[in-house]
Amino acid sequence: MKKLYLEGTKTMIMEDSKEVQLDYYLVEDYKSRGQDISLYGIKIVKHLDDCLETEYTDPISYSRDIVKEMVHKLWYNGVTLVTMLEIVDDLVSDYI
Repeated sequence: MKKLYLEGTKTMIMEDSKEVQLDYYLVEDYKSRGQDISLYGIKIVKHLDDCLETEYTDPISYSRDIVKEMVHKLWYNGVTLVTMLEIVDDLVSDYI
């Protein structure tokens, strides 16, 4: 079972003057291996006109705090769906 926690929203104006909204989520995923274990990932949802686009990671870590910090870095810097996975990969490398 997955739970989504909205960590932040950013609205940006594109080159064609259209407004795009990005929602940044912490994803909590429960895995059962004799006991409940929480794993955390990241999801970004893009709202443009009447369309929704989504990008998400597989679970990254057991640490909610580490993944939440990553979500906040993405949110603060306005990371979009196009570059999200590459940037998350770089962030994961920084924490290892």
